[in-house]
Amino acid sequence: MNIEITAKQYRDLLDILHIADVVMSGHRKEEDMRTERHRMLIQKLYALARGEGLDQNVSYNESTNKYALTDDFERSTLAHAVIDEFGNHVFWDELIDKLSMRDAEQIMGGIDRLNAMNESDRLHLTGPIRQRYIEEFTKNGVANLAIIERFSISGEIQAKTSD
Repeated sequence: MNIEITAKQYRDLLDILHIADVVMSGHRKEEDMRTERHRMLIQKLYALARGEGLDQNVSYNESTNKYALTDDFERSTLAHAVIDEFGNHVFWDELIDKLSMRDAEQIMGGIDRLNAMNESDRLHLTGPIRQRYIEEFTKNGVANLAIIERFSISGEIQAKTSD
């Protein structure tokens, strides 16, 4: 296969590859074998970038036998802003979902009763709860979140949160 792209498009591709690499590996202490073929492809594309006049963006580390993005690339990439925005969105969405489900479970008297509801009724119940959290977090962020039970000294973590 032969794909022709300009040097500028290749530079944009490096941004995309960096985003993918951070999402796949950035949070891991050890490499995930499920993504090995993806990481190998990223390495191949990093290697090819050096031959396309993008040497200032990619370097080769002889001790690890891997290509890496340079400090110049890291300073100029859009990738980190995009990743941060995505992480922020996921944080708020997950927090709102978890708190909304917690409250809905409490209202219904447990997860089994909540799960027994049809989807329409469950959405009717969780919609206003979710909206309340959206409004609260939009206005105040996490300023009004507080732990209402202390962590157990015995090492067990039993905590409830509330806005």
